[in-house]
Amino acid sequence: MKYSFTNPSLLYLLVLIIPFLLYRYQYNKYTSLKYSPLQFTKSKRSNFRFYLLLVIETIMLAVAIIGAADPYKTEERSLIQDKGVDVALVLDVSASMQADDFDPTRMESMKDVSIEFVKRSSGHRIGVFIFAQEAFTQTPMTFDHKILIELIESINYGIIDHALGGGTAIGDALLSASESLIKNRVEGRDQAIILITDGENTFGTEPELAAKYLASNGIRLYIIGMAGEEPVPVTIDGYPFITTSGKQLITSLDDTSLKEIAKSGQGKYYRALDENGLNSIFHEISFLSNKPIEVEKMYNKITYSNKISLILLIIFIIWILFFGLMVRSPMR
Repeated sequence: MKYSFTNPSLLYLLVLIIPFLLYRYQYNKYTSLKYSPLQFTKSKRSNFRFYLLLVIETIMLAVAIIGAADPYKTEERSLIQDKGVDVALVLDVSASMQADDFDPTRMESMKDVSIEFVKRSSGHRIGVFIFAQEAFTQTPMTFDHKILIELIESINYGIIDHALGGGTAIGDALLSASESLIKNRVEGRDQAIILITDGENTFGTEPELAAKYLASNGIRLYIIGMAGEEPVPVTIDGYPFITTSGKQLITSLDDTSLKEIAKSGQGKYYRALDENGLNSIFHEISFLSNKPIEVEKMYNKITYSNKISLILLIIFIIWILFFGLMVRSPMR
C-alpha cells in the first residue's frame, strides 16, 4: 500500500499556515489593545471563542491545501494467474469483411467468434490486433478479459479510413502480433496466433514468409477462414463499395491461400462454418505448455479530493470574509 499525491508541489502551501496563525494572533491582539475597557471587555469566554475559531480555520486551510494536492492510495498485490497460454487474436477489418454472406456481416460474425473465444479462455493472456492495409494494436497482451470483450465489441467498419488504408495486409498483421508475443514471452509458456480473415491478401509482406517467421520463433498459428462458399458483392450502409478501379468490390474466401499460409507456419486452418473450428482450436490450445504467470496489478483508489478542496476553499474564504471577522469584531 502506498500513499502519494497527484500535485505534491502544492503541499508547499502548508507553510502559509504559519504566517496565517501569526496574522490572526496579531489581529486579535490589536483589537484587544485598540478598544478601551469601556468599549470591549475581554473575557475567558471570548478567548476560548477566538482560539476555537482559529483551530477550525487552520484545519480548513490545511485540508483545502492537502485536498488540492489530490491524495490517492495505490495498492499493489501479486496474483498467480490460472494456467494458460499467450494468444494474439489477429482480426481482419478490411472492406471485404462487410460482406453479408454471414449474418449480419463477416465482421460481426468474426467479433462473435472472438468474444466467444475470450469468454472461454480463462487463464490465457490475450492481445487483439486489427488490420486492413496496415496492422494496429487494438489492445496489448492482458489478462483483463472484460476490457478485451469491450474493445472487440467496439470494432466496426469506420475504425479505419478505408479510402486511405483499404486493403488486406495479412503478413504485416502476423508480424506485428508476433513482435508483441515475443516481447512478452515467458519461458515455459507457449504462444499462439489466431488469424480470422477472408484470406484476400493485397498488401505488405508475403503471408507465407510471415508464417515461416512465426514457426521459427515457436509461435503456433491457427487460421479461421471467415467467408461463404460463393463470391458476394460488398455494400456499406446499403450502398455498393466501389474500389479504386471504379467497380463494386466482389469478395470470396481465398481458401487456397489460407491453407498455404497455415502450411508455411506449420499451423492449422479451419473454415468458420460452425463452432467445430473454434472447438478444434480450443482442443489444440489445451495441449500447449501453460506455465502460470505471476502478475503485479496496480489498483488506484479514485478520489474527488480536488473538487472537495475547491468547495472547502470557497467556504473558508466566505468564513473569513463574512463570519470570522464579524464574530471577532469588538462590541461597542
